[in-house]
Formats: sequence, C-alpha cells, structure tokens
Amino acid sequence: MCKKNILQTIFSDHFEYVQYVIRPGNNVLDNIDRMINCHDPSFGGAFFGCPHCGNLKFVPFSCKSHQ
Repeated sequence: MCKKNILQTIFSDHFEYVQYVIRPGNNVLDNIDRMINCHDPSFGGAFFGCPHCGNLKFVPFSCKSHQ
C-alpha cells in the first residue's frame, strides 16, 4: 500500500471514533473513506507510457477530495 499523508493517518486512526461517537452523516463518512483510500493502488489506476523512451509509470486513481 502507498504511504499515507498526515490527514489519511489521522482519519484512519480515529475512524471508528468518528463513526460511532461523532456519528456524522453518510455523505461525510463516504468522503472520509474515499480520502483514507486515496491513491491506494488496490483501488486501480492507469499506466502512462512515454512515447519517446517507452518507460511506463503506474499512477493510482485519486479520490478527488483532497491534495
């Protein structure tokens, strides 16, 4: 799995507290879940190739909710 940024780490570490104690709406929980898993290669991505040298680079999909 990719290295998480500080926000992903904080929300991952405290997700159950947010979910069961703060109890935000489903939209908020969905956005938190997307943010936690943002740029995780297990959720897919795309390969890009250089037309000149042929090098390939895999870029995991973004959640589009931060960064």
